[in-house]
Amino acid sequence: MLTETPPVAALPRIWVDADSFPAKARELLLKTAASKQIPVIYVANHDIAFGIQSPLFEMRICPQTPGAADDCIADGCGPCDIVATRDIPLAARLVDKGIRVINDRGVCYDKRTVEKRLKERELSMQMEALGLHKGHSHGGYGGKDLDAFGKCLHSVLSSMGL
Repeated sequence: MLTETPPVAALPRIWVDADSFPAKARELLLKTAASKQIPVIYVANHDIAFGIQSPLFEMRICPQTPGAADDCIADGCGPCDIVATRDIPLAARLVDKGIRVINDRGVCYDKRTVEKRLKERELSMQMEALGLHKGHSHGGYGGKDLDAFGKCLHSVLSSMGL
């Protein structure tokens, strides 16, 4: 008599839009991923060293053309993956695909939050074009930001049973 084995859920991977992701957040993400045996894929247009070495960690270097890293992430990630990015248009693209997306300041994106951020980004760009605003700055990346990122990452992993 043959017994069927239940299907194995695909293991998630964490994709990092690594060009602008803060080093402290990358380090926390790597420690968390290593402890849970989750593969991490850094994507950038240049090599970014991992602070922790593991066969679970991979660096994908993309051409230095506009959108190459975003396309690599969007084309490579799957429904059980997590993407960490500061890029709002990329976050919107991924949320539309049903991908879990977080940023370095503790935002777990969904349709509502990504739409709000897109509108804020557009307004900021319009004000800057009119000379009324000199760009958007959150200041430095500090301990509160890192704590919020850690809580968001752990929340997403917990929701996935990890």
